[in-house]
Amino acid sequence: MREVTLDELPQWLRDLHAMWAAKKDALVFPPRASFVVEDFMPWIGRLHLVEVLPDDDFRFVIYGASTNVSRRRDYSGLKLSEIADPLARIWEQGYRNAVAARTPQFFHHPIDVYAPREERVSWWRAILPLGDGGKVTHLLVGFQVIAEDGRYL
Repeated sequence: MREVTLDELPQWLRDLHAMWAAKKDALVFPPRASFVVEDFMPWIGRLHLVEVLPDDDFRFVIYGASTNVSRRRDYSGLKLSEIADPLARIWEQGYRNAVAARTPQFFHHPIDVYAPREERVSWWRAILPLGDGGKVTHLLVGFQVIAEDGRYL
């Protein structure tokens, strides 16, 4: 996992960040309530909405449909601590960084096998904090998984 700059992200993740930034005005980050589902139409299926729980855990409110297809799993409604998938520890690290910094976090995960019996993939992530009163309550996570042959998954 390599932290990257906004400029290194694929264009569609930069566009997601621009939409997020437009919603925050002078705030550190926008509240979840400032979004309507239509805001997300260009990114539907490639987003997770993650709730930051008071017990220092995270829960997938929405686990993006394209991840359901590429990972063959749906973690919607599950806490991160309930997920045995080795990727959950990688996700957790990025989520914790975003909550602690209270700023967007951007990552590229180089080509590798991230779970047993899975194909080699790379992926990009933009983790965008949402919240109220300066407290992060949710994370909006945009992602793109890419197969070794360049196919988008």
